[in-house]
Amino acid sequence: MKTLIVDHAWNTIIARDAAAKLALAGKIQQIEDIEAAIRAVDGEEAARAVLNDGLIKHALTRCLEHLQGSASVTEKDFRVCYAFATTAASKAEQVIDEELSHIGS
Repeated sequence: MKTLIVDHAWNTIIARDAAAKLALAGKIQQIEDIEAAIRAVDGEEAARAVLNDGLIKHALTRCLEHLQGSASVTEKDFRVCYAFATTAASKAEQVIDEELSHIGS
């Protein structure tokens, strides 16, 4: 089964509206769930490797902070974090599907 992280909901994040905030919260939770599943079956190191040592979650969290009005996260920060998270999550999907399909995310 194909693991979908970067999906229709993910693509709503760039709109920067109420739906984007909900999508971000959902994707952060999904990343946490995937991390826990990988950690439970294959260990901490595998979870860190697949999910970029927590950087995907961090980038999404920063995007959410920007949408919630944080002065410490600029529009440029939002764009960089979104682009990084999108690329890294797509790679994580591929690794999960090819090497860790047994985790059942």
